[in-house]
Amino acid sequence: MDNSAGPLRPTKFAEHKLVSAILDGTYPPGSKLPAERALAVEMGVTRPTLRETLKQMETEGWITIAHGKPTLVNDYLKTGGLGILSTLTRHKGYVPNAFVSHFLELRSALMPRMALFAVWEERDRLLAYLGEAQGLAETSAAYVAYDWGLHLILADLSGNPFYRMILNDFGEMYLYMGGMYFEEDAHRRESSAYYKTLREAVEASDCKGASEVVRQTMEQASALWKSMVGT
Repeated sequence: MDNSAGPLRPTKFAEHKLVSAILDGTYPPGSKLPAERALAVEMGVTRPTLRETLKQMETEGWITIAHGKPTLVNDYLKTGGLGILSTLTRHKGYVPNAFVSHFLELRSALMPRMALFAVWEERDRLLAYLGEAQGLAETSAAYVAYDWGLHLILADLSGNPFYRMILNDFGEMYLYMGGMYFEEDAHRRESSAYYKTLREAVEASDCKGASEVVRQTMEQASALWKSMVGT
């Protein structure tokens, strides 16, 4: 985790250490955490700070606190909600390849529908954003920022706020993975072609055509990732 912006607050520091311990198998799902005093020493924080951290982690679905009994580590992929996704994406070193594959499958299911409604509801605003693709600098940073921006504007213009809320939790992971993806000249060229084809569909007010362009592109990206990592 990059802490270059400054030291973490004690609760965030404790959360980072404890989540890392869960993800690296020190405390796997189904195991019990040490008693509060011992765990506070292990985490390097005070007991009040640890209590606050544990309450927040219970809210997200990482653990179950039972008074008078040891705290239980949950099967977090089954008990967690959107908050757990956000936390997971901040621990990139522990995110399994299958997790990325699942995100790409989710994206393939959601993005075409976002595109359909974005063209229907806010064609001109989407067209204005797509026009900016023509002036992109040939750098990974420029492409990943623009591409993620396209995801977000499709979500916003679709009229369904839940799409944006879902995407927000994947932002850090996408920028990290996308930064590596767009290092390849070929990948930038493919994306440029995608933006152009999508812009043409939007210019024609072709809602279904735009949705199909997005669907094909998302499915190709998902297949490419799976072929790379063998998931």
